[in-house]
Amino acid sequence: MLLPRPWMLGLALLRSALAISTGNCVSFDTKAGGFQVAATGSARVLVAPNEWPGVVRAAGDFAKDLSTVTGKTLTVMNTTSSTASQSKTPIIVGTLGHSDLISAVVNSTNLDVSSISGKWESYIAQQVSNPLPGVDTAYVVVGSDKRGTIYGLYELSEQSGVSPWYWWADVPVQKHSSVYFTGTCAHGEPTVKYRGIFINDEQPAIQSWAQEKFTNGTGAPFNHAFYANVFELLLRLRANYLWPAMWSGMFYVDDATNGALADYYGIVMGTSHQEPMARSTPNEWNRSPRGKWNFTSNAENVTKYWTEGVERVASYGML
Repeated sequence: MLLPRPWMLGLALLRSALAISTGNCVSFDTKAGGFQVAATGSARVLVAPNEWPGVVRAAGDFAKDLSTVTGKTLTVMNTTSSTASQSKTPIIVGTLGHSDLISAVVNSTNLDVSSISGKWESYIAQQVSNPLPGVDTAYVVVGSDKRGTIYGLYELSEQSGVSPWYWWADVPVQKHSSVYFTGTCAHGEPTVKYRGIFINDEQPAIQSWAQEKFTNGTGAPFNHAFYANVFELLLRLRANYLWPAMWSGMFYVDDATNGALADYYGIVMGTSHQEPMARSTPNEWNRSPRGKWNFTSNAENVTKYWTEGVERVASYGML
């Protein structure tokens, strides 16, 4: 799916600004050693039942990515420590304090997670021996929080040969017969806490494109189908923040699932300088009779309008 060029170039600049390299975590040389992905022709990616849903989703991306790279089958399995023995050499993925699997691995192997515990968007990944009953060896990806785990997965995907731009810019996936995860792959807290983009002046370029691609010419173009691809790209670029399309768009109105989708992926939403309290103004203001947009003469309605906006996003990440 080839993105309109100006938007793609803008995001490319974001990638250069957000580069938070972890060093070389992947090798394609059989002599390098390390943890061979799907050494037997298939592999399981294990996640705990109490893991963040957004991490489970990203684990699915990771499994698909490595399957495409290697031509072998990787599947995500929701499991507990007592059933993990169904796979002798799995990849175990989880978040500190939000994964019973990771808690069991840390307890049984004395895996040192002190460098990421309590940190923002940090992760550590390495091979461990006998992490769970019946499991000989595993590669463990541990995040300090939801996005930390997700970033660890996408780092391994990218180094294995899947560009963050595989969908938006049709960047081909690099194929390798053997992929090895080597040494310890880790990253601490990013220097910039919130990193992202805003979608502005989107008409006619990306709005017309989204109208064609995601709505068949009907309905709002900036719906959950559009934003799912945006959110995935941001996470693959190790970003976490977005101001949505706002010229004629109303993020929380155009598609009632947009807000929940951002929260599910792990994207923090914001709004531009002219959209206070998470409301697309004047678009939302003009949808029903409220009087003039004037706090001096219409304070009661303006305050109510702002309050409704804040209440609408109270359970989501918002900045």
